Amino acid sequence: MLERFNMNLISENDFLLLAVSGGIDSMVMLDFLAKKSKEINIKLAVAYLDHQKRAESFLDYQLITNVCKTHSIPTYTNKLETNNDVNFHDYAHQKRYDFFVETANEIGANKIVLAHNANDNAETIMMRLVRGSSFEGYRGIMPISTYKGLLVIRPMLEIARTEIETYQKENNVSYQEDASNQEDDYTRNRFRHHVLPLLEKENPKFLDKFNQFSNYQTMAFSLIEKLSKMFLDVFLKTTQIGLAFDIEAFKDLEQIIQIEVIKRVVNKVTNDTLELSYVNILDIRDLVYNEKPQVELLFEPSLVIQKSYNQIGFATRKPIVEDYQFEITGEQNLKLPDGSLVIITKKPNKLYGDMYKLCYNNVDFTFPLTLRNRKDGDRLKTSAGTKKLKNVFIDKKVPLYQRNTLPILVNNTQEVLWIPGIHQTKTTGNNCIYFIYLEG
Repeated sequence: MLERFNMNLISENDFLLLAVSGGIDSMVMLDFLAKKSKEINIKLAVAYLDHQKRAESFLDYQLITNVCKTHSIPTYTNKLETNNDVNFHDYAHQKRYDFFVETANEIGANKIVLAHNANDNAETIMMRLVRGSSFEGYRGIMPISTYKGLLVIRPMLEIARTEIETYQKENNVSYQEDASNQEDDYTRNRFRHHVLPLLEKENPKFLDKFNQFSNYQTMAFSLIEKLSKMFLDVFLKTTQIGLAFDIEAFKDLEQIIQIEVIKRVVNKVTNDTLELSYVNILDIRDLVYNEKPQVELLFEPSLVIQKSYNQIGFATRKPIVEDYQFEITGEQNLKLPDGSLVIITKKPNKLYGDMYKLCYNNVDFTFPLTLRNRKDGDRLKTSAGTKKLKNVFIDKKVPLYQRNTLPILVNNTQEVLWIPGIHQTKTTGNNCIYFIYLEG
C-alpha cells in the first residue's frame, strides 16, 4: 500500500494538480491519491502534456481521461509545440513545468505533485556524480521545491519502483508503457538498465543508501547555504555596474562556503542565465588570491569579474567610460554619464556628507569652474610640490573602473580643486561660498 508515500507533504484542504504521463509511476500516484481523497479533505486535478514524440501518445491521453472520469477528477491537457532548434529535453522540461504552473494558477491549485521515485533519485545522483555537479546538485531530486512561486512536491521519492509495480498489480492500475524506456539511447536508460542492477547485486538495499546520501547532502547544504547567506547579508554591496564584496572577509571563509558565495553572486548578477562549471568557479576564487592588485576575468558573453585591491566585483558588462565636461558658473545640478549627480549650491544640506566648501573673493581668479573626468597629465598640488593623479589613485587604491568616471573639479587655470573622497584644495575668501557634493 505504498507505505513510504510521504503524506506529510500534503495537508487537509490542499488542491493538488497531479502531473500524469500515463506511465506506471504517475498512474499509480493518481490511483493512490484518488483513493486518499475519499479519506481526507483534498481536491485533485490532473495535467497531461503530450510531447508528440510517439505515434501512440494518443493512447496516453485516452487512458488518463478515462481514469479521471471514473474518479470524477478534472483533466487539463495540452500539446508541446515542436522546436528543433534547441535541446529537446531541456526545452520539454521547461515547457512541461510552465504548463503545470499555468494550469495550477488558472484553477487555483496550491501544489503540483510529481511522481519521481527512489530509482529516479538514484539514477539522477549517479548521473550527476559522473557528469559533475554542484554540492547542491549532488543532493539529487528534492521532495519539495518551487517553480515560479508554486510549490512542487514529490511524495513518492522514497518508494522503490518494485513497490510501485507491486501496487499496480495488486490494484489493477492501468498504465501505458513507453517503448523508448527499453532503449539505451538516453543516458538515464543506460544507468537504469546497466548500472543500478549492478548496485542492487552489491546491496539489495542500495536505494535506501542513496536516500541516506541525499539526506546527508541536504543537511550539509543547509549549513553551507546559511553561512553563505550570512556573509552576503553583511558584505555584498551594489556598485554602479553590478555587485561586489570585500576580499579579506571572503578569505576568512571555508573553501566550500567561498564556492557557494561565488555561485550565488553570479546567479544574482546574471539573473540565473549563466551556468558556470566547477573549474570556472575555482578560477574566480583564484582571482581573489592573485597577487596583482587589479585583475580581470571575462566569461563571454555576460559576465565580467574584476579584482581591484580589496574588492572583487561582478557585472554583466565592462564599465562604459564616457568623457564629459561641464562648465559651472553658479548654482546647478549636473547629472554625470554614470547616473550620479553633482550638486552645486550655496545652501548646504546636512545629509550631503563628503562636501567640498569653495570660498573665494575674486570671481575672475576662480570662475568658470569645470567639472570633468580625468585627463592625461592631471596633477595635484601637495606640500612637496605636485603629484601625478594616476599615482594618487594608485596610492588611494581607487578601482580602475572608478578612475575614469570620478568627477574632477578644476578652476579656470586647470588647477584640481576637488575629487570626491580623494582630494580637496583648501580655498579662502569671504565674498562668496559654494558647497559642492556628489550624490549617488
